[in-house]
Amino acid sequence: MTTLAPWGVLLLRVALGVIFVMHGYLGLVVIGPAGIAGYTIRLGFPPGLAALLAWYHIAAHLAGGGLLVLGLWTRWAALAQVPSMASATFLLHWKQGFFMKGLVLGSGQAVAGGYEFPLLVLVATIALIFLGGGALAVDGTRR
Repeated sequence: MTTLAPWGVLLLRVALGVIFVMHGYLGLVVIGPAGIAGYTIRLGFPPGLAALLAWYHIAAHLAGGGLLVLGLWTRWAALAQVPSMASATFLLHWKQGFFMKGLVLGSGQAVAGGYEFPLLVLVATIALIFLGGGALAVDGTRR
């Protein structure tokens, strides 16, 4: 890697960490665990696992996102995001087409559709699994 590459990884790691923390907050406070469980059922997961998967999604995003910001256990924190992001990309957004667009639901609520953004986040997260924490990561001080 060049001498600046670890700083690029830092930018990627912190940006993804903030995105995941905010999505964890969205799942916990705005949508709520029951709402996330409803999404998991609509995606085709068994209803008996819905609550567990909802809490996994929330915890992985909140705790894993925070760990990414810190650069602590970076590869494991990134790996914890992959199931949620792969599900969002391929089971929820794929059928909406590539480009992000505003969709209005039957309830009148507007949401973002398209798999452009979740695919980018998924691939960038997988890149962090390979790259590690980069500059200013707590992982680097633990070695």
